[in-house]
Amino acid sequence: MDSDTDYMIILNDYLVVFDWAEWDKDKIILLAIKDNTTPPQLCYLQRLRRDLPLKMDQPVIPTDEVDEEGRVLVSNKWLEDGLWEKYKHLGPMISHGPSTSFSDKMDMVIAFPCASMPEECEFLFRRPRPGHYPKPETLERARRCPTFLVPQGHPFSEHKLLQWRISTSLWERFLVFDFTAEQQHVYVLLKMIRKSFIKPVFGDNLSTFHMKTAVLFTIESCQPDIWGRDNIIACAVNCLNTLLRWIRMGKCPHFTTDGVNLFDGKLDKRKLIKLQDVITQIKSHNMWCIYQIEMDMLGFHLLPDIRILDDRRHSNQLRILREILYLIPQWMSSTMCVLMSDSRQQNIYEAVRGIIGHLLHLHFIHNSGSSLEREAASLLFPYLFGFLASTLASCCIARQLPVPQIVINLYQLSFTSDLMSTMLKYASMLYCSGQCAAAAQVLTHCEGLLGPDVHHYCDCYDRPKTGKNQSEAHLEAGLDGNITELLKSHSTLCVRFSIHERCCVPEHLQYELFRTMTHEDQQLRHASNEWMDLVVIDCVPFLYYLQYLVYRQLDQPASKMTALQKLEDYVCQPGGIRGHVDTALHVLAHCMELENRPDAALFYYQQSVQFYPRNNVANWHLTRFLQ
Repeated sequence: MDSDTDYMIILNDYLVVFDWAEWDKDKIILLAIKDNTTPPQLCYLQRLRRDLPLKMDQPVIPTDEVDEEGRVLVSNKWLEDGLWEKYKHLGPMISHGPSTSFSDKMDMVIAFPCASMPEECEFLFRRPRPGHYPKPETLERARRCPTFLVPQGHPFSEHKLLQWRISTSLWERFLVFDFTAEQQHVYVLLKMIRKSFIKPVFGDNLSTFHMKTAVLFTIESCQPDIWGRDNIIACAVNCLNTLLRWIRMGKCPHFTTDGVNLFDGKLDKRKLIKLQDVITQIKSHNMWCIYQIEMDMLGFHLLPDIRILDDRRHSNQLRILREILYLIPQWMSSTMCVLMSDSRQQNIYEAVRGIIGHLLHLHFIHNSGSSLEREAASLLFPYLFGFLASTLASCCIARQLPVPQIVINLYQLSFTSDLMSTMLKYASMLYCSGQCAAAAQVLTHCEGLLGPDVHHYCDCYDRPKTGKNQSEAHLEAGLDGNITELLKSHSTLCVRFSIHERCCVPEHLQYELFRTMTHEDQQLRHASNEWMDLVVIDCVPFLYYLQYLVYRQLDQPASKMTALQKLEDYVCQPGGIRGHVDTALHVLAHCMELENRPDAALFYYQQSVQFYPRNNVANWHLTRFLQ
């Protein structure tokens, strides 16, 4: 829809009060005042002193005005004038209602927070309604949420430059978040209808906000069971009927604020009559007009005689999605591998500073980059949090200090990286710091996440590639939902530890940091083999290996042997082994050593060397084992 991006900047140094008793010496206080002539949802802002709850006597800035009663009132243009003076080199300023920006792609609203709820906003909580919408918990959440004043006056008021409008934008977000999938579809369809058939005639005088208000009141008044997937058109007609009723009345109510007419200053009587004709025409013939919507080729895809093209398009979408679901983890994996291997040449302090620097850079991209850059940053954030947490925890363990809560918090921030790789790093830290009972709980949780629709990604050079075996159901879920969330909830990357995280790695696995032993090994390494300077292991064998070690430490022989059997099944059964065959064999061999089964351990180490004769830590183990 080529929509813009909305920003609300809240000036928390200020506080709007509705009563003198709310005065606060720690804020810049503005008193909201109204009289009998003040339009609904609007008020004036009077400046108060900071040292005492008294009114200001003199204007503070040039745009302030003093009224007949000697009150210093704040103009709603002071912020706009200040922005223009500071950023006029960016070009002409664009205003839409309370928003101000220098680009059609961005709407920026500056708002003052209110100390308490304005009286007219109690309307949302006290008016009668059927009860199914909004949900009681949503209403309670809205009641606890702040309201704001934004710089906008009534279009027909002679004092419009001194008026400020009450905003319940956060409440409205909560209400929309309560939409079911079908209600979302209806809302999107109405937005497409508005942009395709109404906006060319009326511009933004009938806005998306009017459409959203019609949807909100229709959901509130209609029974929940009408919102079915096969009933989208009928529900859209219901919403248009609600809008038509308001057009005939000449009044569009606000869903959260009493006494407001959203048509004021937008649509006069003549335009309302014309709008009624347009919407009636849209509704005619069972809304046949939607077949003419060009946006997203909607009409094209709705025509029944071109279903075969839809099927072909669907097949292409699945193919493309399969590539996307492989390439994005591949990019994340290689990016983290480079960052972690680069830290090998740094001391611990330089490494920590480097990770924090990367986090700050991602934060900058997340705030100022394009939508794709912001999404990419959000995917990398959790992995870097896990890297930082494991590095700091390793320092604590090395110095025999307890791991502080702030590091635990960093681990928790990392758990949204993918299904379990960073959670396994956390469990490994718990084991290495002697917290075996806690580690066992985390590992049990991780095992419960495994299933046939979980995809294991590994793109390490010279190792078998995994991740392109997504099931059809998994891909269909990707088409219906958010790809980023699908990656986080149904995929997992191999687990990596840098040399600075070694104290969070079981001792036997620390050998993996030193795969390259000889000059010949070094010569045979490819430029893309940075991962060989790390401990790298696939999630499933690491899960079972940690379970074995933890249950062994907790003296739970039955659970320990169950974990060992699962690890052996994973390694030995056809189709069970994944990317890092050698490392899986090494941890299984170590378990056999601990079980006093040297022949089995020797066999698995030799199997590993047969797979990879060079740059393989099994050569260390065989030397150690045969001495």
